[in-house]
Amino acid sequence: TSGSMKGGAETVAKATVLEAMRTAHAQHRPCHVFAFSGPDELVEMELDVGHKGIDSLIRFLGQTFSGGTEISGPLERVLSKLEDQRWRLADLLIASDGEFGVSTDLAARLDAAKRDLGLRVQGVLVGDRETNGFRTVADHICAIRDWRRFGGSGAGTHRTDSVKNLP
Repeated sequence: TSGSMKGGAETVAKATVLEAMRTAHAQHRPCHVFAFSGPDELVEMELDVGHKGIDSLIRFLGQTFSGGTEISGPLERVLSKLEDQRWRLADLLIASDGEFGVSTDLAARLDAAKRDLGLRVQGVLVGDRETNGFRTVADHICAIRDWRRFGGSGAGTHRTDSVKNLP
């Protein structure tokens, strides 16, 4: 929910989270979400289809930041959660405009979690920016190119053809 995601891109990212929640429920799996932007702008919550989960979902949908994209904090929290047996088989879905980077140390720790724990990292690129940070962390990236029809955004228009393009 960074500033560059404001408008249509943020709407699509939040719709992606709704679908992840629905899918997790159908598979009898928990769903934990991190909304983030710049440093110290991180909100996390568990989402389910029960009363408490729906309340959290409503709070999540209303949550927005306007800073940059600092993904290191959320990725550190993900790695920490993987130490808990309940989250050992979790998948990670990142919905972003791709405007972020990760340190080589953090990338190595994510690779270790992929190798040792079977972590799968899926990316949803909402926009058409360069995705070097995304390529570093994600196993697969699905690009949503027509997000502008859902509202305005300050995101750029550079096209990246090395990820899967969807209409």
